[in-house]
Amino acid sequence: MIDVMRLPVTVLTGFLGSGKTTLLNQWLRHPQVQDTLVIVNEFGEVGLDHLLVAHQQDQPMVVELNNGCLCCQLRSDLKQTLKDIHWRFSRNGVRQFKRVVIETSGLADPAPILHTLMTDSYVAAAYQLDGVVTVVDSLLGRATLEQHPEAVKQVQMADRILLSKTDLVDNPARKELHAALQRLNAMAPISQLDTTLVNTTGLGLLFGIGVEHSFPHWLSMLAAPVSHGAEVTTLSLELQQPIPNVDFEQWLALLREYDNPRLLRFKGVFQIEGEQNPVAVHRVQHVLHTPEPLRHWHGHHQRSQLVMITQSGIGQEERQLLQPLARFVGLRIV
Repeated sequence: MIDVMRLPVTVLTGFLGSGKTTLLNQWLRHPQVQDTLVIVNEFGEVGLDHLLVAHQQDQPMVVELNNGCLCCQLRSDLKQTLKDIHWRFSRNGVRQFKRVVIETSGLADPAPILHTLMTDSYVAAAYQLDGVVTVVDSLLGRATLEQHPEAVKQVQMADRILLSKTDLVDNPARKELHAALQRLNAMAPISQLDTTLVNTTGLGLLFGIGVEHSFPHWLSMLAAPVSHGAEVTTLSLELQQPIPNVDFEQWLALLREYDNPRLLRFKGVFQIEGEQNPVAVHRVQHVLHTPEPLRHWHGHHQRSQLVMITQSGIGQEERQLLQPLARFVGLRIV
């Protein structure tokens, strides 16, 4: 049962590109979650997720932790953030939020977050875990679980499993994924992400889970932390000026044709010459999603930002892919 004197914390996790930010957008449009503070963590030096989340508050309440992977480096930073937000987001001594959502990196092991919530005396006195919600990509979920132990751990730690992109798979494939998820975590209910999750009934799948009594389940998982190691590399780019549309379309065709499986995730926000709204580009492994104009953009400047996450380093093929953007960007590997 949730203690009303302590703030409930929902941990939102899921592998790279599973649809966590899309779900956050849906949540934050609902009037009942306007008093939610979101902590966004990213793997990579250039932060994008906080810019892609459509906040409706007059003063968006977002704390971004983007100087490393939460499962590896940010346990102490998260602890300090949870301590600081009480006064950072208060007016006249009154806290301006009633719940917290922590969106983890797609490569993060959720266990250190739970460890912080359970073991730090100050944090445990002020917060309690409401639940771990894991988003799984229906199209790529089976392959992801077979190739990436981080994704397996995220499913194993879940109180709720939400399936995204279900319209992209047929019933047999959906049933196979469902069975695989149940083998990993038979206790977590599995639901499909659709428009019902943004209404009042759907919010019951996301909030009010109340899993504090299940802490022994996570304690057994904490003994086997997952590390993504040095084989995962992040390439961060910032383009100093808007891109002519013809250059953008030509480069997009190259990204569409690129077929090296070591590309785990690409996401970018592109400022196009002559266009008022920037364009978001997402690629999850081999799947390139249709570019989408950002109608309600909260960015602070006109520079494009890109993040590429690869396995086994940055090779010649990746450099060739980025070469057409060379005259727009100062390149750095992080």
